Amino acid sequence: MLFSILQAIFLLAIVWKESLCAFQAPLFSGLPTERSVGELETNSRIIYQITATDPDGDAFACSISSVTPTWGEFGVTYNTLLSKWTVNTVNPTFDYTNTTQFTVTIACDDSNTTPRTGVLTVKVVDNDLLQFTNLPVSTTSFDASTTGAGTTLYTVSATSALNSGLLSYTISPMTDFSIDASSGKVTNNDHLNRQITSPVDLWVTVSDGTIIAEDHLRINMHNVNNVPYWTNLVTPQTISIAEDTASGTLLYSLTSQDNDVGAALSYSMTVNPVTDTTKFSFSTNTLELRLASGQSFDYETRNFYNITFTVDDTMASTTSILYVNIQNAHEACYFDQTLYHVTAPEGAAGTGSMNPNFVVSDYDGTSTYSYSFLSFNNSNRFSIDASTGIIDYAVHYDIDNSAMPNLVYLTVICTDTTSKTGTSQVEITVTDVNDNAPSFSTASSLLTVNQYTSPGTTIGSAAPTDADSGVNAEFTCSGTSAVSAALTYYQIGSDCGVYLLSSPAGTLSYGTMYTMTITAIDKGSPALTSTSTVDILFKELTTTTVTTTTTANPYNFWDDDGAVAAFSMAIILGALLAAVFLYFCIRCCYTGLCCGPDPCDFCNWCNSRNCNCCQHRNRQTRTITPQEYRNPRRAEEFDYYDKNFDSDYESLKNEELRRPRPLNSSSSRVHGLRDYPDFPNSQSAQLTPSNAKMVEPGRVVFTRGRPLPIGYY
Repeated sequence: MLFSILQAIFLLAIVWKESLCAFQAPLFSGLPTERSVGELETNSRIIYQITATDPDGDAFACSISSVTPTWGEFGVTYNTLLSKWTVNTVNPTFDYTNTTQFTVTIACDDSNTTPRTGVLTVKVVDNDLLQFTNLPVSTTSFDASTTGAGTTLYTVSATSALNSGLLSYTISPMTDFSIDASSGKVTNNDHLNRQITSPVDLWVTVSDGTIIAEDHLRINMHNVNNVPYWTNLVTPQTISIAEDTASGTLLYSLTSQDNDVGAALSYSMTVNPVTDTTKFSFSTNTLELRLASGQSFDYETRNFYNITFTVDDTMASTTSILYVNIQNAHEACYFDQTLYHVTAPEGAAGTGSMNPNFVVSDYDGTSTYSYSFLSFNNSNRFSIDASTGIIDYAVHYDIDNSAMPNLVYLTVICTDTTSKTGTSQVEITVTDVNDNAPSFSTASSLLTVNQYTSPGTTIGSAAPTDADSGVNAEFTCSGTSAVSAALTYYQIGSDCGVYLLSSPAGTLSYGTMYTMTITAIDKGSPALTSTSTVDILFKELTTTTVTTTTTANPYNFWDDDGAVAAFSMAIILGALLAAVFLYFCIRCCYTGLCCGPDPCDFCNWCNSRNCNCCQHRNRQTRTITPQEYRNPRRAEEFDYYDKNFDSDYESLKNEELRRPRPLNSSSSRVHGLRDYPDFPNSQSAQLTPSNAKMVEPGRVVFTRGRPLPIGYY
């Protein structure tokens, strides 16, 4: 509970302080300064006019804050004639032997802030008195209509008790009146008939070189001049004239007034543009404005005129303006430009106040138009005043981070009273507002340095980011520290980097930490700032043996030239083996065996296709005498082959068997097993299981017909 009360008091104190800071006290001009008074003065009079202003425009009051050494001799009052606060003597009883100088402290208070003070030093002149003998005074009334320039209106006089020097006079204001500095004669600078108010209050001062006295002089007048004026053109007026108005037509009739009986008035007219002055005629007798004879309006050339009328009585004059709009024939409205340009800062919805200064014309003579946007290309983000054409944001428009485009082209439509429309384009350039302060990623951070860190080293960086664009997104940094010693070793650069200025080794103890405050300020107007802190720790770095470990790259087979060469040779060898294997496969498919007693068996098939692959059949073959088969049980198996074949089965002894046997014409088979003459033909008697007998386990022989070749067993 107590904490909540203290918190509330603290917040109220902050609010009170901010409210005070929002106001400024009145400011003095001319203080401190000095003034002198005579010891013999006993009358109350002005000795100083206070010049003070309030910057806030607040009303204020001035008073004496203190007087040293006494109090009752002086006072502060407001003088309505001067419209100023003045310091006055108040029934003084000066005594030079006791007091030769007073210090008067003046305070002006506007009740919103603590008042400022100014000091006026008042010196007492021994046994002296300077005073007017005939002021203040209000003069007799002068006839303003007959009083010419240079007329002596009054002669001011003053006396000095010590006659310490020549007296000098001044007067204010000096616009229409002046005073002779030595004689005190007050005269008018111009004929009094130029004066339009009466009376006139003047302020006269006299000085003997030490003391200054001032007082009031009022000049009274009668028959003061009255200023003439236009009774029906007191404020600017606007008229609309059709383009096809005939020459000589009355456009406007003026009336004037001068309260001075018998005043002679003169009149004049000025047309803007001056080049079109001849289009109008103005009678100084009837005060009628007409379209001049032989003249006509051309809406396409000029549709607007400013005409200034002046009435003068030789002493004062009054001017007034008449605006003339020229209306066209009935056609659609149109803009005077095909493209308008406006620029405005980004802002909230309802702000912007972009005025393209649309000038819309209408050949129909219509003077009232309404504005709108064509619904296209971001038009929903803007609004336009239907009558003035002022453009505002319809949404909160923010171009930061390219959230919205900074250049937009909109089509604006004018609609006249006949519902006819015309179009133009407006280019809206949205400028960036510095509404984002630089932002640090962290509120605080920690950096370390050691005894080996070299001066000038960048030990860290705390660069913020800024969501604005352009110059508003640029920023610089600076750094401070509550500990001044920190600035000896560390510095925050303008680039927001943290730099080591000098090595703390040998000066600071290890473990010493300094806190730096980093302030980032952007380059926008007004500039925005943000802060972050960085703790910089000085710590010892111990040296350790560094072991370098080399990691071998993994083996890649294709990076090994030898391996690639071996692989290539293996591919070639494999291709050769595959070719040999393919050869035997083909031979097997067409001959039935991969090899046989006669290598030309395969070539016989080839000869049927005009091959010359069996030219080797006539070469000399070697003869091998076979040995007797050791197994008597199988001797009969070789009898057949001994009679018909060589021992190596390469050639036949029987010439008849050596001749090729033609294929059976009735058979469609063109390849298959070799048709040996000793192999039972499919057209002859077939061997059956009854023709075979088991001669030993796993061995079968046929008992009918001639023995088969050994390869069939």
